[in-house]
Amino acid sequence: MRIRTKLLIILLALVLPPLVAISIYALREARLLGHELAQRAAVSYKHAAESELALMVDLIGEDVADNRQMLELALAMLAGDAARILETAPDRLDGKQPADTPRPSLDGPGAMSREQAEQAGAALLGLAPTFDTLKHKLGDSMLWAYIARPDGIIATAPAHGPMPPGYDARERPWFRGAVETNGVVWRVLIDATTSRLTATVSAPIRSHDGQLLGVVGIDAPLESLLPESDLSRRWGDGVRACFVQINGDHLEIIGNRDFLDPKLGWKTPVTPTPLAIDDPAGLSRLQTAMESRQAAQLHLTLGNEDYFAVLRPFSLAPAGLLVLVPRQAVLHQADSAESAILARTQSMMTVVVFFALLAVAAAAILAYYGSRAVTRPLTGLSAAAARLAEGDFEARAPVTGQDELGLLAQTFNTMAPKLAERLRLKQDMQLAKEVQQNLLPKAPPHLPGLDLAGATIFCDETGGDYFDYLSFAPAPDGGCDIIVGDATGHGIAAALFMATGRALLRGGQGAGSGPAALLTLANVLLWQDTADSGRFITLYFLRLEGGGLAPKGRLVWSRAGHDPAMVYDPATDSFVELLGPGLPLGVLPDYSYEEQSCPGLSPGQLLLLGTDGIWEARNPADAMYGKDRFREVVRRHANLSAEAIVAAVHADVAAFQESAPRDDDITLVVLKATAA
Repeated sequence: MRIRTKLLIILLALVLPPLVAISIYALREARLLGHELAQRAAVSYKHAAESELALMVDLIGEDVADNRQMLELALAMLAGDAARILETAPDRLDGKQPADTPRPSLDGPGAMSREQAEQAGAALLGLAPTFDTLKHKLGDSMLWAYIARPDGIIATAPAHGPMPPGYDARERPWFRGAVETNGVVWRVLIDATTSRLTATVSAPIRSHDGQLLGVVGIDAPLESLLPESDLSRRWGDGVRACFVQINGDHLEIIGNRDFLDPKLGWKTPVTPTPLAIDDPAGLSRLQTAMESRQAAQLHLTLGNEDYFAVLRPFSLAPAGLLVLVPRQAVLHQADSAESAILARTQSMMTVVVFFALLAVAAAAILAYYGSRAVTRPLTGLSAAAARLAEGDFEARAPVTGQDELGLLAQTFNTMAPKLAERLRLKQDMQLAKEVQQNLLPKAPPHLPGLDLAGATIFCDETGGDYFDYLSFAPAPDGGCDIIVGDATGHGIAAALFMATGRALLRGGQGAGSGPAALLTLANVLLWQDTADSGRFITLYFLRLEGGGLAPKGRLVWSRAGHDPAMVYDPATDSFVELLGPGLPLGVLPDYSYEEQSCPGLSPGQLLLLGTDGIWEARNPADAMYGKDRFREVVRRHANLSAEAIVAAVHADVAAFQESAPRDDDITLVVLKATAA
């Protein structure tokens, strides 16, 4: 069985069973939790929150109705006692009150002082027992009880400081409303002395003949009728409670804790405000409930916030109590559901952790024993590889089986001698490279009036390109021979072949022969060695006679199948090729080579000798470098030295080829005639 199969079976056995078990359990628990959450949230929301809020609003509504009736009864009692006193002849009243009864305060209209008011309204002091009784009976539900006569004299209990400047009871809404309606009137006002919001109930007092005797009133703190603090403690500070009534086709607020801003002052006019509800359907339901005097529970949207609304209409008045609680406050029961989710999730995580730890423990045990079986062969292989890395090519790995590890050991044992052989070959190649580099000229000879440079770049460690500078004794005036050759093929074989040709040419040095005679002799000798191999050498043999400079010097050359040399004249921007017939060396043994000649170089002219590796170089798009681009590079750098021109051509060829592989050697020799 393959090791890959073994590892796969082990991994599947470790991973799949716990993973499947955990997945099934997690899905089952998630489904149960989802159902449980939905059920508990729905039950908690509908039965607990709605029922509790509706019950609280109903109780508050009943309490408001009871307070209203109690205040109206108290007002009726005060009105009866006041009518009895005011209808009695003034000369029969002494203006006295029981000594143990708190004295009400007396104020007059406009600029009337309190002393003047007390003298003018002394008869009203007879209501002190009634005021005291109302205070004890109503308690905190009563802020003030008072009576105002048509002349503006007002008696108020409990007693307080003087009224603010400009106060006239006859101009107050509670007085005017009672007179105009001739009945009980409710108003929400700002108290003139305390600046507190109050619910004021007032009624007129008339004589038997219908003459107005005065108006009685009772102020109740608005918070006593709208106990928002009780609602806030249960549902949060976002609770809104208000008294509403129907006015035409809309509901309007006639009183709440924000109905009037106490900072506006006690003279602020009272105007009901429309109930701003962004829910036409909900508003219609509220109006229907108000008209039918039926309680209602519904969801409303006010100012982009959702509320749960409870409306309780009053049975004896065309108004009702509306309580708005933010829906988030009502949904506080979801906290218990969240706790349940966390508990169940924790239970599920405990099981998951247990299975995970169990799987990890099993994996660790199996990995421990499995690794020993798997790594034992690898240990021997690793030791053999370490010895091989240190240079011991006799190292061998033990073969312990027929699986992949056994095959790997066999491959390693086969590889070791091949690596030794390749290392020896690499060393031989390095030696051959050093030998060939030594065969190339270290530096060009010094030639008066001439700048000479050459370089070769091999595509492998060694190559078949070759250039050389030879000095022959018969050459007049210090003449020099420049040779550029290219052997077929690449690598070590081409290098050895070119070394043979170099030896034959250098062997003829000093024999007094010209370029053609030397090539003819070398061709015969080379053919004897390569007749059966099919190899040959292209070569260009150039001799500088008389120094190679015009007008005395001449250029003499002979071609053996090599690309012709080029002469570039910057003055005329022209290129001239030094042509001539000739077969490559080693092709025909009896071939005779010919010589050609021309005048020497003039100052500024360039002579270029290269191999076809330059213009036959190709880029990644398989385009050829070509001689036109070569000529353009020479033209742009003609003013530089010979060495700089060689470097420029090599750099341009490399840039042209980019990442394309180099498949031929490149050799270039540049001869430049310097200025006279």
